[in-house]
Amino acid sequence: MDEKSPQLSDTQTQAWRGLLQMNELLVSRTNRPIQNEFGLSEADCAVLTELTQDPEGWIRISDLVGNLGWEKSRLSHQLGRMAKRGLVVRKEYAADRRGAIIAATDKGRSAITVAAPRHTEEIRRLFFDHLSPRQIVLLMEITDRIIKVIHADTTAP
Repeated sequence: MDEKSPQLSDTQTQAWRGLLQMNELLVSRTNRPIQNEFGLSEADCAVLTELTQDPEGWIRISDLVGNLGWEKSRLSHQLGRMAKRGLVVRKEYAADRRGAIIAATDKGRSAITVAAPRHTEEIRRLFFDHLSPRQIVLLMEITDRIIKVIHADTTAP
């Protein structure tokens, strides 16, 4: 099959399906012990990781939507659940009345700090321990390239 064919080649199909399956399995399996041992969902970890990486501690919700690649409604529901559990706090952004800002609470920062080493252990055990240094660099180059293509794609809604 040539590049302009409306169908993917068998190799392309296998690569695409493998990528999707691997992603699902890795996300699920690396988060399972975090959920069981620390009570944090994959979404909790994603949000807390973003919030704790900001040096000032506060992030505009609109920026968090972009960083995570989520729909605004998904993030809004997630933040509501996390706020009820005392992991995050929200306040109106004084400099701009159009938006709000969010930060991890001390409880949220503590939760992700305690869970992070276990998560790293699972990522290494299930993923990096099975790749050579060259494969890791190649994977990084591939993901960086595709992410840039997606961000530059102006045809997407």
